This record gives sequence, C-alpha cells and structure tokens, in this order.
Amino acid sequence: MPRRSDFTPRDLKDVLRNIVLFERVACNPSHYSWRLIGTSLTEITGHNTGKTFEETLPPDHVARWVECGDIILNGGRPLRFVGRVHLKGREYLDAENLFVPLANGDDVPTFVMGLCRYTPRRTQDEQTWENQIASIPGALL
Repeated sequence: MPRRSDFTPRDLKDVLRNIVLFERVACNPSHYSWRLIGTSLTEITGHNTGKTFEETLPPDHVARWVECGDIILNGGRPLRFVGRVHLKGREYLDAENLFVPLANGDDVPTFVMGLCRYTPRRTQDEQTWENQIASIPGALL
C-alpha cells in the first residue's frame, strides 16, 4: 500500500481539483477528518478541509461515510462507488468516486484518497449494468 508521503500535489496536478483526502483520526469507534478537498469539489461540499465528518456531513450520512472509510482501510484495496448526490441541494448530480487506501509513515492504513466526478443525473435508461455492478464491492475482483 502506498504511503500518503509517496504523493505530492505536483504528482497529482492534473486531477488535484477532483481529489479528496481524509484521515482516520480515531478507531473503535472510527472518526475521520478532511485533509484535502479539491477546488472543484468545494463547490459541492463546501470548504471543509481540517473539519471532521461530524462537523460537515448531514447527521444521517456520517455513519455511511465512516463505514465506507473503514471498509477501504481495513480491506486495504481501492473501491469504486457510483451513486447519487444527496447534499446541499445538489440532488441533480450523479457521483462516481474511486477511493484508495494510503498508509501513514508507519505503514498503517490511515488515509483515504478519492478521485471524485460529479455529472448531471442521467435517466435510468442511460445507466448501464456495468456502472451499477461496479458499485458492488465484490465486483472489483
């Protein structure tokens, strides 16, 4: 698993505006905080770098985000999520996110880096089975 220090903003310059990075700051129960939110994503999520999930997400979304972070870090492998946005009046957007685990300096899985893409919602007829099945964790094997 790569370390967070293996990447610099220069390495990610072509996609940096679409990157999120969050860190597990406590375990049992897990708590996360935002370390980086790309500029194109702040238009959707707001400027939340340095804040916790509990401070920034709707209360009914926190458990889902924590569970996703835990699945990625505990599983030690990337996951792709496809779905709909339910945040701050942006319900007209579809989301496609690739999240990868990153280790800290001691090689402990601690960070999750995501490449996020948001597009206007497509009709149900335009959604392919490949996109729907890709959101199932076991489908990545």
